[in-house]
Amino acid sequence: MKDTHKLLAAFVACILLGVGIGLIYVKYQNTLAQWFLPKPHVYETSDSALASRLETNRPVDVQWSQLLPANEKSVLEKYQQKQASTPTEFADNILLSLEATSDDDYSAAMVSTNSVDTFDNQSVSIAGFIVPIDYNKDKSLSNIFIVPYFGACLHFPPPPPNQIIFSQLGQGFSDFEITQAYRLNGVLRRGLFEDPLGTSAYILDVVSIEPYYEDPDDFRQH
Repeated sequence: MKDTHKLLAAFVACILLGVGIGLIYVKYQNTLAQWFLPKPHVYETSDSALASRLETNRPVDVQWSQLLPANEKSVLEKYQQKQASTPTEFADNILLSLEATSDDDYSAAMVSTNSVDTFDNQSVSIAGFIVPIDYNKDKSLSNIFIVPYFGACLHFPPPPPNQIIFSQLGQGFSDFEITQAYRLNGVLRRGLFEDPLGTSAYILDVVSIEPYYEDPDDFRQH
């Protein structure tokens, strides 16, 4: 009888352990992927001087919120919508959206080209999604926008210009999936680039690109 109880206890423990591991995996699968999956470079510049600059100056990890001027970040944060699960919360989000449309500071922040000089002309590493602008004759990407969340500029209104980065790739980039996030390493500088898809307030001279498996956006709530 005791052996039966031990077997039953062991069986229950195994089930609970399996459930626990499953829950951890579901919650942290992107983080685990970022830690353990291979991240080979899918693009590398042919500009040896630019590549040498990153070898000499270790890139600083940059978050998207760090590219916003403090006053504009504060205004945008004010109207961040929370995940709604009840009718009251949905109603609160609707009221928040209506309030935002009548706030001149919010409207200005949404189209602001103001930038920060913290990382100007510095070696940086930033994760985001790639939005194609132009293609080469071989269908590889030549000019791109880098944005903090999937669908920006394509399926949704573009982010503010100071949340968009433009890059002109030195050579084609064909190993590309639009739903995949990437980490881009290079030299960041302030500068405007305008296109029908959107306007960017920053330019990145890209040295390398690699897959990224976590959520790049540290600012918006999705």
